[in-house]
Amino acid sequence: MRKNQVKLMVAGMLVMVLMTGCGSSDNNADSGSNSIISTDMEDAGHNAEEQESLADTETAQMGESSQPQSQSQVAESIEEELAAYRAEREKGVSSSGGYTMVELPNEENYQYGVGDSSGYTSRFDSKELNEAFKVAGTYVEGTLNLESEVWVCIDPRMIAIYEDEDKGVASGYDADNIFLCEFNDNGNWQYLILVREGKGSEWEVLHHGSSYKTD
Repeated sequence: MRKNQVKLMVAGMLVMVLMTGCGSSDNNADSGSNSIISTDMEDAGHNAEEQESLADTETAQMGESSQPQSQSQVAESIEEELAAYRAEREKGVSSSGGYTMVELPNEENYQYGVGDSSGYTSRFDSKELNEAFKVAGTYVEGTLNLESEVWVCIDPRMIAIYEDEDKGVASGYDADNIFLCEFNDNGNWQYLILVREGKGSEWEVLHHGSSYKTD
């Protein structure tokens, strides 16, 4: 059984110091004081304009950087994350005494929910998982004639089937009776959808492909 391990405005603040002159009988002194106040106020106004302009620029830059990704960009990013996860997963495979051991990557190191399969595998006990993997392995080797390991599905776009009211090819089955696997078809990763009639019933492969959607 393979199971995943559980696993920043810029605010410009302008402080204006208002200077008030003390009373004096010297008109020149008053004039000098007024001149200082006038100069300070002009400088403060100029600085305020600079700060406002800077804030506007930075806000615009932040807005640009926070623009949501397009669907194609998200899809590309997910594919990159999936490839990285699978490569790391492969490095964690080792054999000892006839047993294959796997050290799975930490899904917290990946984005978009890649690798986070515990949300659906936790629906099933160890016996149910073993039975599902056995059926999936037999299908991949016997029906598809492929020599590929069968893994728990790590693609969030597939795992979405559990929360999706429209379960596509698995329409009519509830989440507790659907199980996902993935396998490598000569470099092209595909998914298996297994279903059963209810707890205790046998698993069977309903569909294999790249999506559970019917359109």
